[in-house]
This record gives sequence, structure tokens and C-alpha cells, in this order.
Amino acid sequence: MSPRRVLWIAAIAAVLYAGFAYWVLTNFEIPPLNAMAWVLVTLAALAQIGAKWVFGMLFRESVEEIGHDLPPWSAFKAALVGAGVARLIPAGGAITPVAMSWTVRDEVPVSTTGPAIRTTLLNYAGLLILAGAGFLIEPPRGTIPVASTTVQVLAPVVLVTGVLLMFGSGRLGSISKYLPSFIKEKIESSMVDHTPGLESQIYTWLRLALEATAFYLVMVAFGLDIGIMEAVATHAVSQLVGGLPGMPGGLGVTEGSLAIVLAAYGFPAASTVAPILVFRTISYWLPAGLSFLAGGSTFLASDEAVAADVSN
Repeated sequence: MSPRRVLWIAAIAAVLYAGFAYWVLTNFEIPPLNAMAWVLVTLAALAQIGAKWVFGMLFRESVEEIGHDLPPWSAFKAALVGAGVARLIPAGGAITPVAMSWTVRDEVPVSTTGPAIRTTLLNYAGLLILAGAGFLIEPPRGTIPVASTTVQVLAPVVLVTGVLLMFGSGRLGSISKYLPSFIKEKIESSMVDHTPGLESQIYTWLRLALEATAFYLVMVAFGLDIGIMEAVATHAVSQLVGGLPGMPGGLGVTEGSLAIVLAAYGFPAASTVAPILVFRTISYWLPAGLSFLAGGSTFLASDEAVAADVSN
């Protein structure tokens, strides 16, 4: 996808989100935020940025497992670009590893797609585990009976699936032998065959904890009496649903899933619209904006940009 098309998608998404924000402001009573609430929202934004840094460190650790080094700042840029792609392109989550590998292609002599895939899979595995465990520990209160029953049935399955993915993702190198030879030759050297150990676990769970904390802080800033496990489960489900193919970054889908799960926990929709909008601004547009800066600086320093400048 060309940079121009990405910009068009980002612009359309911005217009849609601005329209949604206008509708919220004109149809719902938005509670004023006091100084402490603004402090909590600011801390939530910092937690989001911190989560991207940790995601970059997980990518860096995965690159080290194939025998190469990657500077922390470069890994952070790769995480920002990957997060931006996931938010600006439909089904961007599937393209995230490619974007991360592209960002550091001039710094590592081999393809880093394998480490990037491992990094992304560990993140999704953690989300599955948090969603399953969160609903088992803090099930919905029954305000939506169908949702409550469904959650009780699916939560153990989601939890087990997350555990299998968490530790199965470390065997990506074993998968290459089942691939066609022309694909195997291109990616085999970059595939990580390493079960996630202590360092991988620390980075994975710290990243997820920071993102869940950001969601929790925004909810508390708006006066919602939400429990920690309720916030963890709600955030994990919204991220998983938002990662499905469709709108860029789950735009609209993620907001809807947040509202539905919060309603299942007994929070009226009227009280959750504003905090959801603020949280999505922090979790969606903040990484997307930083991604443009990181991706743009990477491109301007690349051989492609130099060649284009010379040709002009």
C-alpha cells in the first residue's frame, strides 16, 4: 500500500472520528474533568507510549534470538511503525510484522519478519490469556444474560488457546519445513525457534499491563467504579475484536466492543461513551501520529529516498 493511500485512509478515519466526537458532544452530557482527572488521562497517554517501547524491546529480543543485534531506538521505531500500520490499514494487524521488518531492514543483514511475527503472536497470546482469565475471575454481572452465559462457556477455551499460542509461537522455526521450498528459502533464516523465556514473558506482560492500565486510568478519570480485572478483560476483548479484518485499527468495532463488555459489567452506555472516546483517542491516534513521525524519518533516511531525490 502506497504512502498516499495510507494518508487517505488516515484522513477518512480522522473525519469519521471527528464526526463521531461531534455526535457524542451534542447528544450526551460530558462530565467535566477536574485537575486530577486530567493527570490520570495524561498518565494513560504515557502508559500507551511506554507500551510501545516495551513492544519494541520484545521485538529486539526476538531479533537477538536469530543472532543479530538491534539498537533499542530502532526497535522502538519499528514498534511505532507497526502500531501505526495496524491502526491505519484494514487488517493492519496482519501486516504489522512486515512493517516492523521494513523499518529495520537497513540495520539487520537478514529478514526480521520471523522475529516480528513472533512478537505479534506473543502479544495476541497474552490478550487471549487476559480475556479468558479476566472473565473467569470477574465474570459479567448478568445484566446481559446471553453475554454472561456465552462468556462463562468461552472463557476457558480462550484461556487455553492463549496459553497454546504463547508457547507454540516459540516454535516458528519448526513450521518452515512444511512450507514450499521457494518460501522456505526466503524466510527460514529469520524464523525464531525459541520458546518464550523469562525476558520474553516480562516484555509481553509489561506491554499488556501498560495498555490495560491506560484503559483503567481513563475509566477512573471519568468516575467509573471499574475493577482491575473488569478493565483487563474489557480491554483485552476489545483489542482482539479490533484486530479482526475490517475497519482500520478496528475503528468503530473496538468502540462497540468496549461499550458492550462494559454494559455486561453493569455500566450504562451513557456513562461510557465519553471515556471510550477519550481512551480511543489515546490508544488509536497517539500511536498513529507517532508512527507517521517514525516511519517518515525512516523513509527519509533510506536509500529509496536518496535515490528519489537524486532522480529529481
